[in-house]
Amino acid sequence: MIGSGFEFSDVIGLIKPREQNSHKGNYGRILIIGGDSGMGGAGILASEAALMSGGGLVTLASQKETIKPSLLRMPEVMTQDISNPKNLSGCLDQKDTILCGVGLSQSPWSKEALQITLKFCEDHDGVLIVDGGALRILDKDYLLSRNMPSKTILTPHPGEAAALLGISCEEIQRDRIGSAIKIRDIYAACTILKGNKTVIAGEGVYICDQGGPELAIPGSGDVLAGTLAGLISSQIDTELACKIAVSSHGIAGEDFFNMVGEIGLKSSELIEYIRKRINT
Repeated sequence: MIGSGFEFSDVIGLIKPREQNSHKGNYGRILIIGGDSGMGGAGILASEAALMSGGGLVTLASQKETIKPSLLRMPEVMTQDISNPKNLSGCLDQKDTILCGVGLSQSPWSKEALQITLKFCEDHDGVLIVDGGALRILDKDYLLSRNMPSKTILTPHPGEAAALLGISCEEIQRDRIGSAIKIRDIYAACTILKGNKTVIAGEGVYICDQGGPELAIPGSGDVLAGTLAGLISSQIDTELACKIAVSSHGIAGEDFFNMVGEIGLKSSELIEYIRKRINT
C-alpha cells in the first residue's frame, strides 16, 4: 500500500482560530506521565511542548527529583509527585488527553505507572498517547484483550515498532508503511512510525516529506509526543493533529537547518521553532 505524502503547508491552514471569548479550560486538560529516575528531562520536554503547542492545562506526573526542575523551567506546568505510583490514580480523573511513556524504563516504577494508566483508560473516553519506554514494557496481551479508548495513539520509533510486532528493526525499515499499518490493525490504534519520512497510519495512511537528520537528537520524540498532546487537547481532530504535529516537527527541523546547519539542534530549541510554525 502506498501512503499519501503531505507537508506542513497542506495542514496548517486547517487550524481554526481561537474564540475571542475563551479560557484555558477550552483547550484541554493534559496529563503527561513519565520521567523515571535519571530521565526526568523527557517529561519536562514533553510537557513544555504540550503547553507551547496549544494545550490549556498541563500536568506532569513524575518522580520527585523531576518536580523542582520542571517548576523552575516552566512554572506554568502543574506537577504531581508520583514517586509512589499509587499516587497517580488521583490525578488521572478529568484529563481529556493522557500521554504516557516519555522517559519510562524497565523499572518496577515505570511498569506500575503504565499499568495504572492502562487500567484507568479502560473506561476513559479521552485520548491516550503511548510513547517511548511504555511501548517496550506494554503487556501486549493485556492491550489486545482490554477495552482501550477508541482514540489511542501509538508513537513508536523503529526499535519500539519492532518490539510491538516481534520482528527485527531491519524488517520494520524495509517496509515502514506496512509495519505502521500492521501495528494500527493489531492494536486498533492510530500509529505514528517515527523516522525518516514518518508514517501515520490512521483512517488513511500518510507520509511526511519533511525533516532530516538534524532531528536525530535526544528528546526529539518527547517533543513530538508533547506537541501532539497539546494539539489534540485544543480540540483538533485526532488524525489532523497527528499530521500537524509530525509536519510541524519536521519543518521546524528544516528551519534550524536553514538558519544554522545540520548539527547541534537541542530539543528545547525545537519547541520554539514548532511554536512559531504553528502560529504562521
